[in-house]
Amino acid sequence: MSETGKSLLVTRPFPGGQKTVAGLMGLGHRPMAVPLFSKRILPLDMPSPFQITATIFTSANAVQALSRDEIEIGHKLLPCFTVGDTTAQAATHAGFSNLLSANGDVKDLIALIEKMELTGNYFYPCAIDRKPDLEDHFRDTGVNIQANPAYEMKPIQALPPAVITQLQQSDIDGILIYSARAATQFANLCTKHNIYISGLPFYCLSPSIWAELQAHGATNGFVAKAPNENTLFELLE
Repeated sequence: MSETGKSLLVTRPFPGGQKTVAGLMGLGHRPMAVPLFSKRILPLDMPSPFQITATIFTSANAVQALSRDEIEIGHKLLPCFTVGDTTAQAATHAGFSNLLSANGDVKDLIALIEKMELTGNYFYPCAIDRKPDLEDHFRDTGVNIQANPAYEMKPIQALPPAVITQLQQSDIDGILIYSARAATQFANLCTKHNIYISGLPFYCLSPSIWAELQAHGATNGFVAKAPNENTLFELLE
């Protein structure tokens, strides 16, 4: 890394994106926050803790979308499955104490749920736009995934003009991508702004994200060895 660090685009939505920018600045990089989505909280009725076996969180956004006043002590004591440690930290902050982190992706989460063999109704607050991998996998089993849309991630319509210019002139050292949906959104914006995606340098949180970018023509990518931000930052060294 040069003395002035790398010029980086942080596509993670706020407020997480702000923490990422601060972390990168602390490492000597020059990050720019360009969130590809904005979050809108949806109305949600929390089920009684007596009606569910466990809670599932596949993102910190889902945890943050819940009203703290509606989370009963019974909810906090039930098993709480999370896709990774970042989401687990958000759940801990919200008061959930019986945490089971898959420390991976949705496939790892599915494997963990199967390993625990807890049948019944699972409360699953989630994004309204998502792949129904969990529900589809456990359909017609003893695990009943009750998906409850708690928030919506609305895509931005355009990149800032200054960012477009930098991308067109190859003045960006890295673009941090945190989800497969963000990969698709960024690729679509590149097409819209006549930006060639093939040579852009991407830093991806997981192999599935990189696979999505490759499907859109990306050729220059780096993948974190584990799906967490610390290992993603290690790629920048």
